[in-house]
Amino acid sequence: MAVGIPSYVAGQDKGEVRVEPTGSYACRQDVAAPDPNVPKVHAAAIAQAPQGDILTVYYGGTSEGAANQALYLSRLAAGKRTWSKPEVVFDEPGKADGNPVLWSDGKRLYLFFVTIEGHGWEQAPIRLITSDDGGHTWSDPAYIRREWGWMVGTNPIKMSNGEVLVPIYDEAESSSGFYVFSPDMSTWKAYPEEHTSWIKTAKSSIQPTVVEVEPGRLVAYMRTGDGAIYKSESTDFARTWSAPVAEPIGNPNSRIAALRLDNGKLVLAYNPWVEHRSPMRISLSPDKGRTWENSVDVEAQSGPQFTYPIMTQSRDGFIHMVYSYNRNNIRHVVFNEQYLRDSVGLLSNWPEHTITEFKNGVRRNVVRQCGYTPAKGSE
Repeated sequence: MAVGIPSYVAGQDKGEVRVEPTGSYACRQDVAAPDPNVPKVHAAAIAQAPQGDILTVYYGGTSEGAANQALYLSRLAAGKRTWSKPEVVFDEPGKADGNPVLWSDGKRLYLFFVTIEGHGWEQAPIRLITSDDGGHTWSDPAYIRREWGWMVGTNPIKMSNGEVLVPIYDEAESSSGFYVFSPDMSTWKAYPEEHTSWIKTAKSSIQPTVVEVEPGRLVAYMRTGDGAIYKSESTDFARTWSAPVAEPIGNPNSRIAALRLDNGKLVLAYNPWVEHRSPMRISLSPDKGRTWENSVDVEAQSGPQFTYPIMTQSRDGFIHMVYSYNRNNIRHVVFNEQYLRDSVGLLSNWPEHTITEFKNGVRRNVVRQCGYTPAKGSE
């Protein structure tokens, strides 16, 4: 079963393109050009707002953990082809805000993050702000956990029983756990209940990314310091987890992203080599993660780092990924499943910031704008 892909009718004088319903398509562009006033940006999140806009939130400042580090939001609005100028969405004066996680239940946007109150990430509480108008205004921050040490950083998922799973990890202990929220998001509890039972490999296992492959059966893939991506499974909606085992995929101690598509296939974004945080690779699994095939590199140049991918699938069936582009700016790639099956890479353009597009069998490394635009939804 193929992902349903809409058509975009041509108008070449306006820089538009035609994307057939089953045509292969991908486009890569910067969310914003590097800003000398915000020289270091990292750890983006992405979600589709109820009215159709694609939003990304990331942290930026003079350096990682600097007191002026704030959360920035940019918007790829429905009907538009370029991202809006980033604006500060949250800033705790004199403290570093970071690791944003953005999620929508179809009506409300939830933005989880941490704020460093001590000397580093291990001394930060988990906080939450929400928006009921598509991310234009936000609530005051609430605490999910006031105690320091636990972190967020990867996508929540709504499980088939209605509960919402928010992956978390212990920065100091280098272990992975999970918050399970009630369907109305009013209560939450951490699992496994015993902290000593959190998922841990020999060196570290953090930043779990989770997919539900069958009702109640979850698979978590983790960044590790053990030279490979490790996975653990739960068969009881995240209450208990199996001992972690290594996948045959390298990992240079860098965050990864997993996404379950609407048709049940899985997509994994990662750095495949042990030594380098490059290339940025995407792979498709047709069989719930047992095998990975149709791999494609959307960045492949050695030297710069392409890191911390995170993905979402918009209502039109397209897949969106944002990631850190050498920590100088945030980059966005939009693609469909057919693009993964065709396995055509996008050549890196470091240190340039041009737009690369692949459509109907042709890759163009310099285009004026992406042909893709999000479809409008309803609030």
